[in-house]
Formats: sequence, C-alpha cells, structure tokens
Amino acid sequence: MKTDIIGRFGVLTGLYNRNSYDEWVKEKQQADGTLIVTFDLNNLKHCNDTMGHAMGDSYIKNAAEIISRVFGSHGRCYRIGGDEFCVVIQNRGGFDLEERLKELELEQQEFNQSHTIPKIQIAYGFAGFDAEKDMDFEAARSRADVKMYEKKRALKGGGR
Repeated sequence: MKTDIIGRFGVLTGLYNRNSYDEWVKEKQQADGTLIVTFDLNNLKHCNDTMGHAMGDSYIKNAAEIISRVFGSHGRCYRIGGDEFCVVIQNRGGFDLEERLKELELEQQEFNQSHTIPKIQIAYGFAGFDAEKDMDFEAARSRADVKMYEKKRALKGGGR
C-alpha cells in the first residue's frame, strides 16, 4: 500500500503524478463536460540555468501549492511533466472557472509581491470533454494545451 501511494504522488509537489493521470485516463469513462485545465510554468529553464536547480525546484513546489490551493477542492491536481500541471474537474456543479482563474492570478501576484525570487508565472488553458468531437480525453487536453500555449506566448510578450 505504501509503495502504491508513493508511486501515485510526486515527492516534490505532493500532487498526483503522471502515472496517476495516465491511470485515470485509462480507467475512467470521461463524462461530457469533464473539464481539464492545463498549466505551464513560464521561465523554469531560465530559473534553473541562472539560479540553480534548487531554486527551480522551489519554483515548481510553490506553483504546485498555488494550483492546489485554487483548484484542489474542485478537482484532482496532477503534475504531468517537469513544468506541466493539470486539474481534472468531473463534477462542475457550483464550479466557476472564471472565478478560479482570477484567484490563480491573484495568488501569483500575492506570492510575487512577498517573494523576491523566483517569480511565479503560470500560463493556463482549459477545455471541456465533448464526446461528439473528442475521440478520447487526451483530445480535450490537447485543446486545453493550445489555449495554454497561447496564454504562455502572451505572458512572454508575444510570439517570442
């Protein structure tokens, strides 16, 4: 049992890991309207290269805590890659995505005002699973990723 728990959660973030996400996608039948919000941390490579990997780990951990605080009571939070996260929200009753995204922005601002380095900048995108147009849940995640990368480019100041 302990090995199973360790294998499902990331040591650094405490969030569900990629294996847990893949298992969920494989085992769960996604219902129409299941929402996925994807996240990517801007400038993690720069942080690692200029401030060291310990600071990069701090960036990842702090960003994970913000994502979890904002979305954790509404869905399951995953770290699915080095600087990539997602939240899956199955029961959207009473869930206000716009309000949660405003809260995410506010949490980042508050963190950045009280910490000098590294500054957190989280790009995000979202999509709802639609059984008529999505072959599987990964298709919905791909649509969310497209929006997330648009946001990432905008945060970095355009097409750079």
